[in-house]
Amino acid sequence: MMALAHQQSCFAVIVVAAAALYIPVSVSAFSFSKIGEQALIHNSCAHPLRATIERDGLFWPSSSPNYGRIERSSTISDEDDDELFDEEEFVLASTLDAVVKIYATHSDPDFLIPWQKRQQTTSTSSGFVIDVPGIGLRVMTNAHSVEYGSVVQVQRRGDDEKHAAIVEAVGNECDLALLRVDSLFSPQNDDQFQPFAMPIGPLPALQDDVEVIGYPAGGDSLCVTKGVVSRIEMQEYAQAGASLLAMQIDAAINPGNSGGPVVNDALEVVGVAFQGIDEESIENVGYVVPASVVRHFLEDVRRNNGKYTGFCHLGIDVSFLENKTYRKFLKMDNLEGEKKRISGVCVRRIQPTAGAFGILQPMDVVMAVDGIPVGNDGKIPFRRGERVNLGCYISSLFPGDVATVSIFRDGKEMEVAIPVSPVKHLVPSHYNNRPPPYLICSGFVFTALSVPYLDAKGAWDDFYTEDVSYLLGLVHTPLKQEGDEVVVLTQVLAHEANLGYEHLIDLHLLKFNGVEVKSLGHLNTLISENEEQFMTFEFAPEEGGRLIVMERALCEQATEDVCKEHSIGSHYVLRTDTV
Repeated sequence: MMALAHQQSCFAVIVVAAAALYIPVSVSAFSFSKIGEQALIHNSCAHPLRATIERDGLFWPSSSPNYGRIERSSTISDEDDDELFDEEEFVLASTLDAVVKIYATHSDPDFLIPWQKRQQTTSTSSGFVIDVPGIGLRVMTNAHSVEYGSVVQVQRRGDDEKHAAIVEAVGNECDLALLRVDSLFSPQNDDQFQPFAMPIGPLPALQDDVEVIGYPAGGDSLCVTKGVVSRIEMQEYAQAGASLLAMQIDAAINPGNSGGPVVNDALEVVGVAFQGIDEESIENVGYVVPASVVRHFLEDVRRNNGKYTGFCHLGIDVSFLENKTYRKFLKMDNLEGEKKRISGVCVRRIQPTAGAFGILQPMDVVMAVDGIPVGNDGKIPFRRGERVNLGCYISSLFPGDVATVSIFRDGKEMEVAIPVSPVKHLVPSHYNNRPPPYLICSGFVFTALSVPYLDAKGAWDDFYTEDVSYLLGLVHTPLKQEGDEVVVLTQVLAHEANLGYEHLIDLHLLKFNGVEVKSLGHLNTLISENEEQFMTFEFAPEEGGRLIVMERALCEQATEDVCKEHSIGSHYVLRTDTV
């Protein structure tokens, strides 16, 4: 969807269906035992991620990513060869056993007819077992692999039994999900069948060898493909349109690979396969959720009792300062009478619900964040020879963290403290696997504008109508107040009471009886509390927009009639969680 409409998420559809960053550490969170010069990994830690997550500097690079790496191949003595081979074979087999196949039956809602669901579809994808600190053993996979999953099952390698799974936490921004599989992780299982929890490794360097493990289309058994890390930078994730750190590799990532682990030479998970590029001219390009984003997701879930809250943002829109005249206009060439080069980005808008609102001002120049200098192109140092967008560092923080921001305002340099938090959008990209909201009044069907609604309209494909193009322009409008929505008239269910209006569709509702409509819930309250003879609905644009006038006495009966005719159980479903 949106800018990534050309990208496809990699899970196999059976029935046709519709940063966080890593700080390398000197040793793994797992314990090691040495045989000769070869280090072998053992899953001997009760909660192998806990020690790693609690270390300082976990989400931002502080040293070479290759420091302290444990390689599988090294020179060993002949006397230890047999013992080493047996243990290596055991670790490799345990790692492969930790990769599972996921079967999902999807019951997606129809965003154009929100009280209905589409025809069920089924898909297969991949996942792997991890140990989440404070939570226990879980299966990690992609969010899109279990989206609107009415039934989700997990199957181990070499096993004929499928285990029922419960979707416990979903992060659509980072396209990750955690599944609880009670029958698979039961303490009553024999030790022989206890799953192996895969360790999370460091963020790899460019050209590092990696292997993708999963169950892609083209066969039923486990598949392993090998490649190298080609690129690490901020990318837009197709699942929710969020920009986070992503890793590009040249190993094949095919439908069905979604959610499968990408491992390094030490059999540590360095990422999760999640999407590719659907273009004939581009080959051997696959995208991976890097280990740092995976860690951030797990830590967020741990901090919030098993629930995902989101990645943090400053909540500002900026313009780059690569133009010399622009910088001269802002007096950036001279600081306190001394020649000093100042770089940064110019603040153009602050979202009202962001922590920066009331602290930053338009035309402020953001020069540094927590001591990290910001370039005129909006990028900051990452690792040696690598730069990433400023948002990459902010997304490595957690709600409640405070960023120290150096700014240049009115010719003076100063520092301000800005609390960071996830920023909600006026037009949500997801409803977190919940049904879309709607409200029916006298046959007029209203809903809240969302990215899935626009996607169902084909708004990003070709020109649809002027009204849809207008709605598309509202996608990046900042949220002014928590709970606000863009209320849209999606269609009119014909009734004798609304004759003459049945052709109206895709209109932005501004006012009801002269009162500004803030959300579907607000509209529902206004209608139910109305005591006037007539009801007026005013639509955009504010001047010269369409107007609907209905008689209040006919409303209740007309609503009841259309709901009965179209088998609609309730005339309204209001919003719950959105992203």
